[in-house]
Amino acid sequence: MSRFNDFDQYIQEAMASWHCPGVAIAVVKGDDILHQNVYGLRDIENDLPLTADTRFAMASVTKSFTAMSVALLVDEGKLEWDKPVREYMPEFILDDPYVTQHVTVRDMLSHRTGLPQHDWAAWRLDVSRAEFIKRMRHFKFNLTFREKFQYNNLMYYATAYLVEKIAGQRWEAFVQERMFAPLGMTASNFRPEPPQSGQFNAIGYRVDRDEEGGAKGLIPMPFGRHTELSPGAAGALFSTLTDLTQWLKLHINEGRLGEAQLVTPHNLKQMHQPQMVIPGDGVSEALFGANITAYGMGWMMKPYHGHTLVAHGGNVEGHSLIIGFLPQDRLGVVVLTNIAGLPLRDALLYEGIDRALDAPGKDWNSHIHKIFDPFIIGEAKGKQTAVAEKVADALPTHPLDAYLGEYEADGYPNFAVRQTEDGLQAQTVGSLPWTTLRHYHYNLFEWHWADFDFWVKVSFQVNENGEVDAVSVPIEPAVDNVIFKRKQPALSEATIAALVGKYEFEIEGFTIAITAHEGKLYAAQSGTAAEEIACYKLTDKLAGFKIRRSRLDFAYGDDPVTLALKSPGMTLEGKRKG
Repeated sequence: MSRFNDFDQYIQEAMASWHCPGVAIAVVKGDDILHQNVYGLRDIENDLPLTADTRFAMASVTKSFTAMSVALLVDEGKLEWDKPVREYMPEFILDDPYVTQHVTVRDMLSHRTGLPQHDWAAWRLDVSRAEFIKRMRHFKFNLTFREKFQYNNLMYYATAYLVEKIAGQRWEAFVQERMFAPLGMTASNFRPEPPQSGQFNAIGYRVDRDEEGGAKGLIPMPFGRHTELSPGAAGALFSTLTDLTQWLKLHINEGRLGEAQLVTPHNLKQMHQPQMVIPGDGVSEALFGANITAYGMGWMMKPYHGHTLVAHGGNVEGHSLIIGFLPQDRLGVVVLTNIAGLPLRDALLYEGIDRALDAPGKDWNSHIHKIFDPFIIGEAKGKQTAVAEKVADALPTHPLDAYLGEYEADGYPNFAVRQTEDGLQAQTVGSLPWTTLRHYHYNLFEWHWADFDFWVKVSFQVNENGEVDAVSVPIEPAVDNVIFKRKQPALSEATIAALVGKYEFEIEGFTIAITAHEGKLYAAQSGTAAEEIACYKLTDKLAGFKIRRSRLDFAYGDDPVTLALKSPGMTLEGKRKG
């Protein structure tokens, strides 16, 4: 009896155990389909079923296409895996000078540059890849070059820019022309909008849980903006079971589909070979009986039943999926699910491989539940712990309107706070949307990343004058919190005209001259060289500026304009002459 005779029932029972609305799966051997089917719904509210042509958000499975775009250029002799990237794009400058000079595209694709993720520097950010390359010099490293595996989406964004420079066309167009079209992947692209009419996306969902981790229901997760930059070459692919089966066949048939050789076997193997060890842990050993894992380029690999398993998964906005294959056996599996962050995809991948190999049965779904379920309970308890640790009646140091405005840090989108009828909201401008910012205790607030059901603690900082002028955000956990300083208010031409002039004080010979150049103000004390002054407060009557350890506070609602010079231990008041 075929090991796949009861696979439909196994999959449906596994789906129910994870509260998953829909699954699409294919098990392929060479050019043959051993098992292919779809189960459940792509849209619960409208009771719409999945089909083999339902599009899923593929998340990090996209990385295998990015690596392939490099391999195709290497095949053509236009790019080398191991030549420093700056020889192709001199504008690629990082915070570490040594890495800047030596990093290769192999390093970038195998996550071994030493740069941590810094994901929120780019998430859904609508800037060009070229502009983002300029920002990358500000991101701090936490490891030395090639010291350790460290997952990094930003290097895949940079790789797409590298491909564009060498190929002379947009990365998305390159993939369409060189991969999608030859493979007949007609439903695949890098935007939520399908390339053709009549093609539909699966709606992604996450499980809504009670305080004990029990499932209460499903919450739909809307697709976010897919910009040119992000998730881009690290995770923007939308595709279907039908299309990805073609992609899988290419990888298990030495880069060939039918009579067409898309990529040379040599450069295909470069992607499938270990490039960097991924440190294992006890959980990996409990799951797989071993903790030996490595990363190639756009793919992970590990030993499995005496074979080599090459695979890559992805998680984004209510979609969790994986592609895996055994190259020597020409055997592979595609699993697509529309449930967020749960390992049903892994259970079905390993179950499908075992059945295709006729390996001893393990019941992967039960095995993974045993390991994973305590984590679900732990996450629920974590939310309760945060509530319990809150200091009661510890009010913020300032009225809530003192926290409003924009804050900026080099390389990152601005952090902004606004007041609404329902309370404070925060966002990273042009990136994460406006969501709740609630007071926790003292000057510590909790910012809700609603799409991920996750609360992030941000701490506002007060300067020596008692003003809220910065916010500390754990935007990259692997390095120190990023400090966003309050953004200088923009000065109108009318405001600049109102402040420019010479101010006299009751001290003979002591004056301050305020001048303007290209929208900025400068102060010169008693004939000394002019220095730029930074605006920190602006209303229709008052304007405050900083210069070194002093403040210049202008009252310009009346005539004459007055200026208060506030230095440590002294305040002087003057009036504008004329």
